[in-house]
Amino acid sequence: MVDRASRSTLAVYVLSLRQLTGKGRVLTIAGLALVPMIPALVWLLTSAKPSASDLDDVLINAMLASAILPIVALAVATTALGNELEDKTLSNLTLAPVARWRIVAAKLGASATLIVPVIAASGAASVLIAFTGAGLGGSARAAAAVGVALAVGALVYASLFVWLGLFSSRPLAIGLLYVFVWEGLFSSFVEGMKYLSVRQYTLGIVQAIDGSRFTDEVIGTTAAVVIAAVVFSLFALLTVRRLMRMDVP
Repeated sequence: MVDRASRSTLAVYVLSLRQLTGKGRVLTIAGLALVPMIPALVWLLTSAKPSASDLDDVLINAMLASAILPIVALAVATTALGNELEDKTLSNLTLAPVARWRIVAAKLGASATLIVPVIAASGAASVLIAFTGAGLGGSARAAAAVGVALAVGALVYASLFVWLGLFSSRPLAIGLLYVFVWEGLFSSFVEGMKYLSVRQYTLGIVQAIDGSRFTDEVIGTTAAVVIAAVVFSLFALLTVRRLMRMDVP
């Protein structure tokens, strides 16, 4: 039998999912998710065939892991609590008889419900089409590896950006700076920064599942999985702490 607290958490989750699936946001996410299909279809239909390393660098790394994944997560997760704060409706949640950690869990769960399937499906489908079109073997394994890795990356980004939406009044601007400066620049050229990069965790998991991808460019499998789990948990806890200590308007 479901207790009252669990029913309240479920109600917050359902309400959050409705708020996050507004028409404009859904169309934006769908449009972003379809972007990787464009080069994949081009490679499928033309005679110019990329190599496996080209697909690794251009499609998986530059497009999916570095751009589509974080931008979709940013567009969704920052609004999970950020919109409540901006609209001054967060107080309605915090005054309800629901533990703060349950509110965060519901918001994070709603964000992940929207982000993870879209990102994983987009990545797996585009990689499958591109590898098949290029006449490369192991397309199914590559697609599965990318789908799983993007799902993990989406969870980590969701945790990070839900916190950012509560922490800052300008989460989109800060999030974009983080994505393009920290993830795109520092983690690519500063060796030690790889261990503080969600993109690197994602690519590390791709390599763990499909050993022929990114053979010597990413952090090890154990580090990728462990640090991804730590970062996810850390920002979930920071969000709970922030929600417990802040003065909600």
